Amino acid sequence: MDRKTIDIQGKVFSNDRKLLRSEVINLFLQEDPGLGKGDLTSRYDYIIKNLPDNKTIYIRRPAILNNGLDFTLNVSNTNFNYYLDGKRRSTRPTHNNINHDLSIKKAADLKLYNEFFKQVELIYDCQNPTKTNFDFKVGHSTELILECIKWLFIEQEVTYWHNSGRTMFFKGLKEI
Repeated sequence: MDRKTIDIQGKVFSNDRKLLRSEVINLFLQEDPGLGKGDLTSRYDYIIKNLPDNKTIYIRRPAILNNGLDFTLNVSNTNFNYYLDGKRRSTRPTHNNINHDLSIKKAADLKLYNEFFKQVELIYDCQNPTKTNFDFKVGHSTELILECIKWLFIEQEVTYWHNSGRTMFFKGLKEI
């Protein structure tokens, strides 16, 4: 089966954790069932946001490990391992990639970082950021990082809904 692309850029999600998780899972429940393994598997990309620098943030299903409702977050034309080792390319931001990006931003400009982190706190509380562009001279664009953080929080909610969900990731971000 061919990979299907669904654009959800205009979708407004709830500001309530439980409803937000349900809305995302309901997107996945609309997928066509697969007909078997390999080429018979149904595959989906959900476009979250097209950025002005020719990058697209999207989620991909099924995830590599095929853990039910799990998904991976991806950003086209981006190598998240560049700052870590530069050897292996990956368009999938990990918690470590985000932590590293926030660390270098904090080291570069603490005052600006503190303003930026207020937006992370809003996202943690299921609110939309009031500002997405900050003028850091290091790391990935703040618009990209904030959107990745949002969807990594959502991924944690879907995967660990019975546990602390987004809280585990947020605690790590606060310790930077």
